[in-house]
Amino acid sequence: MDQDKVIAAARLLAEARRTGKAIPELPPDCRPQIAAESNAIAAEITRELGEEIAGWKITFLYKPREVPFQCHLFASRTFSSPAKVPVSLTPSLCIEPEITFRLLADLAPQSQLYRPEEVAEVVEACPSMEVVDTRFETKQRSIRQRLNERATLVEAYADHITNGAFILGESVKDWRDIDFGAVPMTMSADGEPIVQTTGGHAFVDPFLPVVVLANQLRRGPGMKAGQYVATGSFSGFFPVQIGQLIVTNFEGVGQAQATFVE
Repeated sequence: MDQDKVIAAARLLAEARRTGKAIPELPPDCRPQIAAESNAIAAEITRELGEEIAGWKITFLYKPREVPFQCHLFASRTFSSPAKVPVSLTPSLCIEPEITFRLLADLAPQSQLYRPEEVAEVVEACPSMEVVDTRFETKQRSIRQRLNERATLVEAYADHITNGAFILGESVKDWRDIDFGAVPMTMSADGEPIVQTTGGHAFVDPFLPVVVLANQLRRGPGMKAGQYVATGSFSGFFPVQIGQLIVTNFEGVGQAQATFVE
């Protein structure tokens, strides 16, 4: 996809963010077919909007010869737990539990690979929740339906990998001996469980994608202290209601709490 088409796609999605008016889909000639094209559109949206960067999100197609999907996350959509999230900002009311990682020091651009132990030394783990949302219309095709098909998933991920907002719990510095694949997790709404699982991350260890991202970005901007990295859900996303207290608890790690408000 040439840069003119990347810019055209990005402007449509940036305008949908500004106005709150969803678009049905991208025009065929600027619709991404592979992850690299999706990433280029997301990066151009960031340039178009000029928002303060709070961190990064990375996810994968789990397919040979496909680069990871990656995008910026915006400070205006990042909340500390306990959070009140305006439904006007992200109206989907879909939320999922995650462990994110916050940088304690820069991971600067460099020619050599970052080793996992180098990255582990400069991050702390955060129990978190992501609000999953889209700037595409959902009347004919829900977010879940859009993500269940390869072609529409790649297009959906151009919209900052369906990020609506992030809620970050208190950081845990001494996390390296935690077996995240064996950690019980519960997400509840007003005290009633929505989902319960033990482990569940696609990589088993949610830290591993942070190393991948550090090495993706070492040839470009790198990552800066204070930024956080979102690496994926432990259970997928679930609908909730305005006014409910949503609590995600990772046993022995910590909690994140949020309420959608009008």
